[in-house]
Amino acid sequence: MLFGGALVVTLVDWLGIGGSGLESFVNGPLYDAVVVSAGLACLVKADKAGRERNAWLALAAAVLCWAASEIYWTAFLVDDPSPPYPSPADIGYLAFYPLAATGVYLLVRARARELDWRLWMDGLIAALGTAALGAALIFEFVADRTSGSPIQVATTLAYPIGDILMLALVVGVVALTRWRPGRTWSLLLVGLAALVVADVAYTLQSTDASLPGGSWIEPIYLIAAACIGAEAWQTRADTIQPMARFDGWRELMVPAFFATVMIGLFAMQYFSRASGLTTVLWAATMIAVIARLGLSVRENKRLLEQVRTDHLTGLGNQGRLQVDLAARCLRAGEEPLTLILLDLNGFKRYNDTFGHPAGDAMLERMGAQLRDALGAAGDAYRIGGDEFAVLTTGADGRNGEVAKLTAEALSASGPGFELNAAWGTVTIPEEADAPAPAMQLADVRMYAQKESRRLADGDAIAIERTGAQAPSVRLRDGEALEQRK
Repeated sequence: MLFGGALVVTLVDWLGIGGSGLESFVNGPLYDAVVVSAGLACLVKADKAGRERNAWLALAAAVLCWAASEIYWTAFLVDDPSPPYPSPADIGYLAFYPLAATGVYLLVRARARELDWRLWMDGLIAALGTAALGAALIFEFVADRTSGSPIQVATTLAYPIGDILMLALVVGVVALTRWRPGRTWSLLLVGLAALVVADVAYTLQSTDASLPGGSWIEPIYLIAAACIGAEAWQTRADTIQPMARFDGWRELMVPAFFATVMIGLFAMQYFSRASGLTTVLWAATMIAVIARLGLSVRENKRLLEQVRTDHLTGLGNQGRLQVDLAARCLRAGEEPLTLILLDLNGFKRYNDTFGHPAGDAMLERMGAQLRDALGAAGDAYRIGGDEFAVLTTGADGRNGEVAKLTAEALSASGPGFELNAAWGTVTIPEEADAPAPAMQLADVRMYAQKESRRLADGDAIAIERTGAQAPSVRLRDGEALEQRK
């Protein structure tokens, strides 16, 4: 009935097959039966739809309200030369819009879990922009040609408002699917869009616009009903991907397009009178565009923060150190700074003895100790493995207080282990004026101190074994390798 009836109505109204004798039946009982079939299809779908049940119940209620109005029109008003307006049929027609909108919203919620906020914003922008465009092109046209009692004017204007709502909803959902709605979404959205097209054509026809008369609009309504019913019979639902991949021009496509549309509507304000509804929707769309771009900036900053943060300790990582060091080297002439590189002694043995999870926990603990010890005196970084770095304002020198403080923070001891840090410092711009030489010099000094400690430990072991007196050579930090050579 759904497809066959829609086909018969189309052949009669568009191609004239069967002659005028069939028109009363085709555009009466048969037409009503097709709409009822679409509503029943949605109702049957709701019975087996699982988490989409409420969505299909709302859509079934919307289509059945439409069908009830068609039946009432055929039974009581079709032969009336002056039918009342508004009539009980208008109640069902207008009830379709909020019920259908509720159904589509619930369907989106059922087919999408935890949507990326950018998708929601793009859907909102697309919906508001479409609504503003529809208000400018449809609502104002109808409003300018509407007359009668207040209830008649309100009823007449309610239809274009409902159409604009439907059209905005359709475009918004298409935007949520990243402009790839798939077969099942396309059937439903094409059905709702066809209903809007038929409604707008009927409104223009009834307001003495330059559209031809006759029943050529009726098949468009039934195409809408057939698409909605066909979607209800689909066994596989097209889900909306929760995480959208935004890159390059794709991220700005929706905001840029609808911002351009809004600029065009704003320009129309200077050439023609625009209604308050158009102005409100225009403003709302621009606010949404601005919010979308603002949220994008915040999201990008958050992602950049994640990229530049060490996931284990919460300190800055090597990438952040490179950025911060380069920026501070540029103004080192006005604000000298000290770079400190630190490397843990004994961590490899600790890792091998207690395991990598314990090693990660120790690094996390040391990162917290380093951050707490520094406070506002500098910025701490974990640049890889068991290596850390600190940037602090002022030319503290290689044996500065901050260097000692950070080394103490990176110390721990317990049964079977002892951890401490070797460090190397460089003052900028006194000893280096660019990131690369500064890192290289601090690294040499750090490993020189590690070597001096290794040599000192070796001497202590030798003394303990032989009873010999330790050599009275004092190795200064950063000079052990040179003296060893």
